[in-house]
Amino acid sequence: MRAALVGAALVLSTAVAGADDAAPLTGTLPGGGTYLIRPQGGADVVAVALWYRAPAAGFGTDTVPGLGRLAASAVAASQPITGTSVSQFVRQSGGRLSISAYPESISISLLVPANRGADAVKALTRSFFAPVLTDTGLMLARRNVLEDGSIRDYDHGAQITDAIYAALFAAGPAKIPPFGSTASYATAPIDQVTAYAERAFRPANAILIVTGATDASILAAALPGREGATADAETPVPETLAGVVGPVQAPGAEPGFGLGWAGPPISAEREATAFDFIADYLFYPDTGVVQKAVRDSGSSVVGTFVTYHDPGVFLLTSSGGNQTVVRAAVDAALTTIRQPLDAATFSAARNQFIYHILSDGETPSALADTYGWYAVEGNASYAPGEDGTAGQYLAAAASLTPEFVAATAAKYLDRPGASITVVPAITSPK
Repeated sequence: MRAALVGAALVLSTAVAGADDAAPLTGTLPGGGTYLIRPQGGADVVAVALWYRAPAAGFGTDTVPGLGRLAASAVAASQPITGTSVSQFVRQSGGRLSISAYPESISISLLVPANRGADAVKALTRSFFAPVLTDTGLMLARRNVLEDGSIRDYDHGAQITDAIYAALFAAGPAKIPPFGSTASYATAPIDQVTAYAERAFRPANAILIVTGATDASILAAALPGREGATADAETPVPETLAGVVGPVQAPGAEPGFGLGWAGPPISAEREATAFDFIADYLFYPDTGVVQKAVRDSGSSVVGTFVTYHDPGVFLLTSSGGNQTVVRAAVDAALTTIRQPLDAATFSAARNQFIYHILSDGETPSALADTYGWYAVEGNASYAPGEDGTAGQYLAAAASLTPEFVAATAAKYLDRPGASITVVPAITSPK
């Protein structure tokens, strides 16, 4: 997951962190969790996010697709022991609340005016470090997640992505989609949702990210959380690959296909960066080799590398339009990338890749997502932009060569992957 940063943010973060009298910008919270404060210029707003390593469907064998999203939404909507709920705080402050669920993690983020940044930290830690679920809060959460799920049903690429993960993995959090069905959201009892929240959202499992117009003094607003909570973070749940998987047919509203492979873990920084480069070179909007080849096909094509703890996932989805044209372009591109690009093409592509890293996404929210993702996956120091232009990610990008990229592509893409074909249902004429 190559996240978006701007040059101004890189320079500012490096300058503040290097100042002799600056408070620590990374450390441990009173309740045992981690914090990262990353000041960013350009907007008089603050983004505050809590990230948790927690399987989105639940712990152990008692899983419910979408349970993590439901639990986070219910805590945000419920009245805490003292003060106001997160949802009410957002309405009062004129801010924005976002809740995201991924196979291995949950994030809750607020974007508020700069003068409400400390209040946002207090509101989030008050509700999530001592989670309370009320019947009203759960009712509101059920309604909200059902609305979000209904909107996602129209995202054909998301449906194909779920099918790729289900085929690629035999067991583990990635096999279960992070969105649930109407039935799972409606029937999950409050005791089960509460148990998930108390384990997943405990203070020691939290990563607090604050970006925008802020500094380390904002940490004074963080509350310590409840006593008696388990005093360590969750460890990653192993993912089990399915091995050789035959082509899978999936229903859908329009023709399409998806391909997916297990890629390098986040600890293999140079290989992971090589796959970010591959995704950028082939699939970046407007400039990617595949995107230019299918521009007139009428299809929606997305390709990305998702940087997980272990393994990462390289996937692509295509829906609608002329799928014959798209498949031919994709097959040709995936064959070509297994061979070294010529020096001039590679140099131009790598420069463009680094430019995209530095220019995509200019908001504090995007920066908070970047740091939260890499931190929760276990390698915060590899986050794009950490330590400015001398950081680990940009150093890995600068070290890429045509031979290394081709060898990395062949190493992983020659292994068994997942292949999804979407077959639209045939409706009988009336």
